[in-house]
Amino acid sequence: MKFVYSLLYTCAFIILLPYFLVTGLFRGKYLSSVPERLGRIKISSALPCCWIHAVSIGEFLAAKPLIQRIRKDFPDLPLFLSTTTITGRKLAAQLLPDASFYFPFDWRWCIRRVFRSLGPRIILVMETEIWPNFLWEAKKQGVPVVLVNGRLSDRSFSRYKLVSRILPQFDLCLMQSTEDAGRMSALGVCPEKIRVMGNLKYEFHPVSLSTELRNLISGWKGTSLLWICGSTMRGEEEKLLDVFQKHRAAVKLMIAPRHPERFAEVAELVSGSGLPCARRTQGASADDEVLILDTIGELAACYELSDLVFVGGTLAPYGGHNPIEPAYFGKAIVTGPYFENFRQIFEEFRSKKAIWITPDIEGAVKTLLDDPEERHKMGNAAADMVRENQGATDIVLQTVKEYLHAGRMVEPLPELPVR
Repeated sequence: MKFVYSLLYTCAFIILLPYFLVTGLFRGKYLSSVPERLGRIKISSALPCCWIHAVSIGEFLAAKPLIQRIRKDFPDLPLFLSTTTITGRKLAAQLLPDASFYFPFDWRWCIRRVFRSLGPRIILVMETEIWPNFLWEAKKQGVPVVLVNGRLSDRSFSRYKLVSRILPQFDLCLMQSTEDAGRMSALGVCPEKIRVMGNLKYEFHPVSLSTELRNLISGWKGTSLLWICGSTMRGEEEKLLDVFQKHRAAVKLMIAPRHPERFAEVAELVSGSGLPCARRTQGASADDEVLILDTIGELAACYELSDLVFVGGTLAPYGGHNPIEPAYFGKAIVTGPYFENFRQIFEEFRSKKAIWITPDIEGAVKTLLDDPEERHKMGNAAADMVRENQGATDIVLQTVKEYLHAGRMVEPLPELPVR
């Protein structure tokens, strides 16, 4: 089975190789990361360490409070962080500049190189990243792998269910909800290896908005309301601009595309619509009606200055993005009807009237811009949702402590309740 998987993985890699080569040559992506993805990382550890893997921005932001707590509670424990995407790698390098790297390709010889460099005693995988050779190699070397903040969307559950009998298992699965736990059990994971921990994304604490950016936004928007459209995807900006055109007299619009490679594309789209537009990296004047946030890692802090927020990936079937960041600041949130990637969170928010989910974005935006009391009410409900659901970090820390103590790396902690 291992041979068959490796063969299929290699075939898929060869088929996709021309795309990666073209993208690397013309867009400057992927090629510089190849050595690390082959396991040739430039970092090492002389002591047993903890390795955390967070695929991209969303997983990184969920892991960040946990990483900060681990560093605080276990200051002598070497900690390393891997990511898969370029944007995730940039953020990881900011948090752990000498201890971050790209996750290796799922060939065992690549994975063994990383194991030899780090000598991990425990590996924490954020959300649901199932790489069979990686898990098989960890099992062979006796390194426990814990799935943290685990979730299974409708799409991923259907996909994994087809091959569940051949998938290697995690040593422990800490799932976000009882539904996620049930789905993991349906994939054949022993119930003893599954716990419900809550959602680390509720532990969100943004970095402070820089004085420079605060002044830029405040000077640009003046006395106008601010509508932030965060993590937008291709095909959404046109619809959002159409809505904005009808309310531009009273509101300024900030658009933060989800993917950095689309910054220039979205700026051209806005300019082509006839709206005065500026890019955050180039400055903005009061005459500009739209501001493109063409940076990484600043969006969450910007929500503090917003009056209304649209969460991207929801007007087209992309699966949606996380609404907790604007909710933390108590902001009114509007989204489209596609949110299966965060269904539990969206449904919880909707049950508390803390989010407006609708295909009629124009109607929702008009109502909320005209009704400050309703915006305030929705924002308060959203902020309450965040506060009420915090606490997952302590549960994960207790679990990590158990493994570290079993490996004679730290002393045991008092037991914490598991949800």
